[in-house]
Amino acid sequence: NLNHPNEYIRGVTLRFLCRLNETEIIEPLIPAVLSNLEHRHPFVHRNAILAVMSIYKLPQGEQLLDNAPDLIENVLSRDQDSSAKRNAFLMLFTCAQDRAVNYLFTRIDRISDWSEQLQLLVLELISKVCRVNRGEKGKYIKIIISLLNAPSTAVIYECAGTLVSLSSAPTAIRAAANTYCQLLVSQSDNNVKLIVLDRLNELKSSHREIMVDLIMDVLRALSSPNLDIQRKTIDIALE
Repeated sequence: NLNHPNEYIRGVTLRFLCRLNETEIIEPLIPAVLSNLEHRHPFVHRNAILAVMSIYKLPQGEQLLDNAPDLIENVLSRDQDSSAKRNAFLMLFTCAQDRAVNYLFTRIDRISDWSEQLQLLVLELISKVCRVNRGEKGKYIKIIISLLNAPSTAVIYECAGTLVSLSSAPTAIRAAANTYCQLLVSQSDNNVKLIVLDRLNELKSSHREIMVDLIMDVLRALSSPNLDIQRKTIDIALE
């Protein structure tokens, strides 16, 4: 099925391989898996990337596929499919983190053009790297701040949360708080508004002086007819 003329069957078979961990079954299939990295259909090579990652993560994976990071890095550099790029970056992030970091910084001026999926993965990578090496967080915070202008609400929200988790500097906290206030006004989903109000309430507890300056922005949420939103907004203002 890995060489089947039907792209869907190939892709589903590759996805199934991700669930296997028996080396004796997988090893003979590796050449066919690798050939699918070059397949013209996005559904096939997206799943081929995930299959390579799954094989490489096996206990003997590095012996079975010692050049996997090189192969996936090449795919990441040339592939135009956003989901395939996301999967390739995920493989490097998971199995060869230094390569993922290098890819990020060699293309730092293009991050704003990346897909939402890839931008969210970048934020996850930044959080992981900075937890281990907090001394380097300054250069990563610049990337986070640049992504605050992303068109994706999910990316903007994660940027704000990542800023708060990595830095207590007033500039970073103010940027995060401003972002939450903007989301509070721009989003129509009441559940999103309630989540954002929870984040603002947390900031009020740890960075009260910054929140005092933004209280008028927070109070704009009172225009919502939802009683829970009104109550949470008033609680933030009164406390």
